[in-house]
Amino acid sequence: MNIQKTLSIILLVFIGTHAFSQDSNESTDQSIGFYFQPEYSAMFLNDHVGNAVGFGLGISSKNDKWDFGIRYYGRSGPINPKEYELVLPVGETYKGKSSIKLGHDHGFLGLEAAYNLRLKNNRLMIRMPVSFGQFGAGFYLRGDDRYTPDGERTSVWEDKLQGGEDAGFGFCSEFGAQFIYQLSAKNEHIHIMMGVTYLNTYGYESFIGGKDFYNNKVRASVGFRFDL
Repeated sequence: MNIQKTLSIILLVFIGTHAFSQDSNESTDQSIGFYFQPEYSAMFLNDHVGNAVGFGLGISSKNDKWDFGIRYYGRSGPINPKEYELVLPVGETYKGKSSIKLGHDHGFLGLEAAYNLRLKNNRLMIRMPVSFGQFGAGFYLRGDDRYTPDGERTSVWEDKLQGGEDAGFGFCSEFGAQFIYQLSAKNEHIHIMMGVTYLNTYGYESFIGGKDFYNNKVRASVGFRFDL
């Protein structure tokens, strides 16, 4: 994993260095642009498909060859009905139950760099993003189980029931490809997007999820791109 993390950082630095080197050769009257890319994505986890929403936001070169910005997406509980069973040790119960159903969520926020390749059809572009940033995920009590038996905060019981590892934090890298299509030949600002990215996590671990709940996974996304 350390090798993958190092390669991701090297790739980001290379893209940034190459892009700024190329931009320095362009005429000074060219200015940067801005992009906003909201998306819905499906995460192919071990035993189900998770739902996530997010966005990319940043600057792009005048010729649209390079993007630099931030990438965020989250897989919140309300849009992920899948539950995981926590079986308590023998003799231990929670509100009279020996097993509990838990919800789960996660979030990612990182830096993103992308190279954009315009095809012969000028309305179609292939975008190759690389991102690296902070990752966090956890498992939590749902429904009436959030009302604890002793009135203590829910987070205290979530931590206690899962051996102090109800949530975990680490780093995450992603790379992939996206197809960007300009909806109208007369309007170069609005596009639709679909793509696939491969992700790895570094240092993340939780009581139920273990080390590989999100590691070595694929994420497919659809959305829009707005260029300003």
